Amino acid sequence: MVSGYNGNSSDIKQWEGLEIRDKQTLYQHVYQDLKEQIRTGRVRYGEKLPSMSGLCDFYHVGLRTVRDVLRTLKEEGYICTEERKAATVLYRQPDCQESDSAIRSVLGRKKLIVNVHRTITILMPPIIAFSSQCLNQEELMQWLQALTRSRFNSPEIRWRACSKLLYSLLEHSKNLLFRDMFISFELYGRLSFFQSQKRYLELFAKRGKFRGTVWVMESLLTQDPSEITARFTDMFQRTTAAVEEYLDELSQEFPEIPDQVDISFLWAPERGRDHYYTQITRDLIDKIGNGYYQAGNFLPSEATLSREYGVCVSTVRKAIAMLNELGFGETRNAQGTRIILPGEEATLRCMKSKTYKRDTLLYLSGLQLMAIAVRPAALLAYPHITSEARKALQNRLQDPTLFPLDEMIHLIIASLPLPPLGTVLTEVGKLLYWGYYYSFFPNGVSNDNPLSQKSHGALVSFLAGDAEGFTGRLSACYCYVLEFIRPFMIENGLPEAAGILTPGESLCF
Repeated sequence: MVSGYNGNSSDIKQWEGLEIRDKQTLYQHVYQDLKEQIRTGRVRYGEKLPSMSGLCDFYHVGLRTVRDVLRTLKEEGYICTEERKAATVLYRQPDCQESDSAIRSVLGRKKLIVNVHRTITILMPPIIAFSSQCLNQEELMQWLQALTRSRFNSPEIRWRACSKLLYSLLEHSKNLLFRDMFISFELYGRLSFFQSQKRYLELFAKRGKFRGTVWVMESLLTQDPSEITARFTDMFQRTTAAVEEYLDELSQEFPEIPDQVDISFLWAPERGRDHYYTQITRDLIDKIGNGYYQAGNFLPSEATLSREYGVCVSTVRKAIAMLNELGFGETRNAQGTRIILPGEEATLRCMKSKTYKRDTLLYLSGLQLMAIAVRPAALLAYPHITSEARKALQNRLQDPTLFPLDEMIHLIIASLPLPPLGTVLTEVGKLLYWGYYYSFFPNGVSNDNPLSQKSHGALVSFLAGDAEGFTGRLSACYCYVLEFIRPFMIENGLPEAAGILTPGESLCF
């Protein structure tokens, strides 16, 4: 996580020359993912890929990257393309070969797939319950009717109808992260593969009476968070158990296929905006907000910052230019960059930029997601936190420049038994540069600051062994910052911020 300066820039060093390789990585990520979907039959012969703009939105990459990927897939014979039409899959396998390829793919990711499904079970029910509060009942009824009409179709078609409804629900929440995260879960969890397997469906059905996906979806009409969470948890638990049992059976049938345990769940909500200079800017904002760099003083020289972060001077200049645009600095010829705290004028100027508007909405979306996700994540991690880790946390927090909330989140991530859930917290944490919040206060990170007090309250509960109090107060910290920041954004040119609602009392202690 970039948020919370800890006096050590080692995690931001070694970046010089990496931007070109990062662009190559984006291309490879999109290419490999689409190619694997085609080869394993998740996207079948004759089916359409999403439009180029749809692929850009899904993978968070530019149009040029998507064009390069589609051109390569076309040259390799996987797809055909026509002007102003979505690409069509040409690749075709014999049924036995397609099935064998798909089985090899899932068995090679067995542990990852199970962990993704366990993460879905923990994380998605409360997110779905919260998102339901943003729904129009009439529109929801139309979706449910469409889902009901699909009940006579195959399980795979019913699953697709269910997924489509959930995508729409998550999108209507106005959160820029919910839908993207769920799509990534479905891809890594290989849901399309399992829904097409007869044996998996038998294993799902044998787990006791299940009233069906329509019954689960109908809970959304109640807008009762407890009922919605309970029904979706039941469905996802059944799915996870059936997936795990089916993979165990396949492992016995194909013992020669090893599980590639080094494969990880990847989710990059900022893909396309995760430039190194952006990360440096956020680190500088953190240091300004917590008082490491005082308003009125000058930043170190470009050459000094270049050495500190391990990047070239041009990257530092981009970071400082962004810092100036955000209102945290003012570069003067022959003097350097003077540190200032942003006022309303700087915020209004930024809100005229489409890029900064989206960055701000991502920031608010991250606060909202963390307010929901941190509670189940902390409850899961709590029993795994060792006494040595507790003592180490207490020792670190003797340093007044460290932020307790950030340190506690680091500890939770390190203690989680589900790596995909840790990835979600880590990636969302990159969006939350605390220096922005603390820049509103002249004393920065002080004990009398409301967020500092709430963070210390969570720490006291943690050290006292009060897991419920600890997790609830952590969630309340993110709810508080969202409540604090959102009105300022609305008043200064971002009315869309009003749609990022604060999770209710059932989620915030």
